[in-house]
Amino acid sequence: MGEIDGANVVARSLKEQGVEYMFGVVGIPVIEIGMAAQAHGIKYIGCRNEQAAAYAAQAMGYLTGRPVVCLCVSGPGVLHTIGGLANAKVNGWPMILIGGSSDLDQDNRGAFQEYPQMDVSFCFVGYCISKH
Repeated sequence: MGEIDGANVVARSLKEQGVEYMFGVVGIPVIEIGMAAQAHGIKYIGCRNEQAAAYAAQAMGYLTGRPVVCLCVSGPGVLHTIGGLANAKVNGWPMILIGGSSDLDQDNRGAFQEYPQMDVSFCFVGYCISKH
């Protein structure tokens, strides 16, 4: 069997778990995941900002009863999803946040859009997948 990259591992895993929809704003840290998701049959809906993507994902989770992904870039992108994340948690609606990040070897060195997004996200949800 040939090699498979991380984006395809994520996309295939999401598809196997019943994910049909992904809402988001793609950028450098996560564009490969968005492309792989589409290649695996997940419907990607691009949004104008991360807040809208998060609210759309949590609403679709409510409507379908199935997990829906919100895909966003690192730092400010993840922070903009917190309202939708909190709403999904409080209401018990299935939503998965996938946010990009700077490279692990750049932590605490002022990398582009570096922010302790894992710490902030775990206040609102049990799962947050990052590039680490």
